[in-house]
Amino acid sequence: MASAPPWDLLLCAVLVVVWLLVVLLLAFARGARDAALVPGRLEPWHYLLAALVFAVYLVTAVRGVPETPGHTLARASQGAGRAGDLARVGQLLLPTLVVTVAVALVVGVTVPLSATVPGSVATPQTPLDDDGTTVESAMTPDATSTSAIELKTPTPTPSDDPAARRLAQAQVVDALLSESVTSRRDLATAIAALGECRDLRQSLELLNGVARQRRAQSDQARALTVDALADGTAMRAYLVAAFTSSGDADDAYAAWAQRSISSGCSLDDNWRRGNQLSEQAQAAKRQFLSRWNPIASSCGLPSRTTKDI
Repeated sequence: MASAPPWDLLLCAVLVVVWLLVVLLLAFARGARDAALVPGRLEPWHYLLAALVFAVYLVTAVRGVPETPGHTLARASQGAGRAGDLARVGQLLLPTLVVTVAVALVVGVTVPLSATVPGSVATPQTPLDDDGTTVESAMTPDATSTSAIELKTPTPTPSDDPAARRLAQAQVVDALLSESVTSRRDLATAIAALGECRDLRQSLELLNGVARQRRAQSDQARALTVDALADGTAMRAYLVAAFTSSGDADDAYAAWAQRSISSGCSLDDNWRRGNQLSEQAQAAKRQFLSRWNPIASSCGLPSRTTKDI
């Protein structure tokens, strides 16, 4: 007859599978997108809870009765089972199954879905910056002032020379784009913190400041004179749309941070709206850049990507 230990190990393996399935199902329900990342984000106390499952198994199946569930299953597999063996196995395993599911429920609702600091519940995904991509940590500087930006741009002088007028208008647009890049530094600080569900109050302040800057930049873009630039009206409209969507995305993330301060970090409509608006901003930037980069090149100004706005 087969020995009992392999069968007990098999039962323990089944308990592990049940535990993982419950944890993963809860993680997906909370917004996780990659099942392979969830086990790696378990905390040490999660593993201690899992060990409780096997402790219960040992207490109920080994110390409490003469035969373990594995021993009974081994006997039944060889055709030497007695009436009621399977029912007895179920009775022996019931306490362990209950503990397994209970522990898995606790772990499933507390496992971080992103890197976190102790005591925080992580957000389900990294938020997007206002060009629709995650902000690289290398971009994150010290926190800077979030007061509204006063745009410093060259003042074009009236000229009858079309080339000079075109260059002057292009320089004003380029200066506005350069100013917009500085706003991303505060945004990078806030986004990095949101991705780890930490420093929410500071991040909220930064996001509100960046949103104010975006609105100011949107107003400045709307006031640009672009009649000397090829397809200037459409180019300006896309730039206004990009700044507007970016500012609205920052407002949505700020609303998420405000709610998370009191209710904990989790996926909600503000989060989804922020990501959607970020994607809209990125699309508008691409349309703007397809018109701007040829102008910039012909005027000796730097070409840009969506991350340079």
